Amino acid sequence: MTAPQRLHPSPPAHRRFPRRLAALAVGLAVAVSACSSVSSYAATVDGTRISTGSLEGELRDLGRNDQYLKLVESQQQAPVRTNGVWDASFTSQVLSQQIIYDIVGQDLSKRKIVPSPADLAAARTAAMDRVGGQDVFNGFTKSYQDTLVRRFAQVSLLSFALLDQGPPDTAAKAYYDAHHDDFAQACVSHILLASQDDANKAKARLDGGEDFAAVAKEVSTDTASAPKGGDLGCVGKQNQLVPEFSQAMFAQPVGVVGDPVKSQFGFHLILVRSRDVPPYDKVAAEARDQAAASARDKLSAWADEAVNKAKISVNPKYGTWDKNGAQSRVVPPQAPTTTSPGSGGSAPQNQTPTTVAPG
Repeated sequence: MTAPQRLHPSPPAHRRFPRRLAALAVGLAVAVSACSSVSSYAATVDGTRISTGSLEGELRDLGRNDQYLKLVESQQQAPVRTNGVWDASFTSQVLSQQIIYDIVGQDLSKRKIVPSPADLAAARTAAMDRVGGQDVFNGFTKSYQDTLVRRFAQVSLLSFALLDQGPPDTAAKAYYDAHHDDFAQACVSHILLASQDDANKAKARLDGGEDFAAVAKEVSTDTASAPKGGDLGCVGKQNQLVPEFSQAMFAQPVGVVGDPVKSQFGFHLILVRSRDVPPYDKVAAEARDQAAASARDKLSAWADEAVNKAKISVNPKYGTWDKNGAQSRVVPPQAPTTTSPGSGGSAPQNQTPTTVAPG
C-alpha cells in the first residue's frame, strides 16, 4: 500500500469551452498563429487570421506525442485519429481553443501586457501538471512546450489584470496576507493498518509509551513510508492526500497521536509533528497560483462578454462557429455519406477531410 495520495487527474482533452476561461485556465494551451503567408485560413477573429497551417501544425505537434494522445483517448473513450485522419470533432475542439486563446492574446495586447521571463517560469509547472505531468510534457517538441507555457502565462496574467490588485507578485503577496491560514503546512507521520482492530492495538502500544517510528517500521502497511518511521514530510492544505487524512492532519493537536482515521486505504494513526505557516518567500509560487485562481469568476465573466462580442468566422471546411453563450465553439461539418467503389459501405461520418501526417 502506498502513501494516501490521490493520483494526478488525467489531462483534459481538447473539448468545448465550459465556462470558457474558467476551463481555459486548466485546459491544454494550444498554438495560435496570428497571421501567415499561407492564403488559406482556418478561422478569423476580429480580422486576425488563424491559418490552416497553424491548425495543421498544432495537430502535428499533438500527433508526435503518443503518450498524450493515449491519455486523451482513454478519457474520451474514442480514437482521435484513424489512419492519419483526425476526427472532425477533435479538430474542431482544437480550433475552438485556438480561437479563444487568440481573443486572450488580443486583449493582453490592448492592455500592453507581455509575459516576462518570471511569468513564463511561474507558468511552466502549471503547464506540465495540466497535460498529465512532466513525462507527458517532455513528449512535446521544445517549441510546443514553449507555446504551452506562454498560453498558461497569458491566462494567469489576464487573471491578475482582472483582479486589478497590481503586478502578479504584489497581488500574490496581498492574497497571502489575506488568507494566511490557507498556507499552513503540517509535518506528519502515519501508521497505516488494514483493520480497526489492528489500528486500536497499535494505538494502545503508542499510548503505552512505545516509539512511533519503531512501531511504524514494524506494523505499517504503507511500504513507502514505513521504512522512514512513517514520515510523510511536510504538506500544505493544497495537497493530494485523501480528504479524511488531510482534515485530521490540520485538526488534531500537534505531538499527539490521534484516534484511527479511516480512508479508502485503511486505518491511519497520524502524528502531527509540527504545524505552522511558512513565510511568504517559501510559498510565493503557491500564493501566485491561488491568487490567479481567485479570479476564476471574473475570468469566466470576461470570457462570456469577450467571445460574444468578437467577430468570428470559421472556414466551412472545419465547421461553423456556434455562438451559444458559455458553450460557444466550432461545430464540425457533417461529413457526406459516400460509398467507396467495392467497399460495400459508407465512408466514416466523423472524420475531417484534412489528413495530417503525425510527424
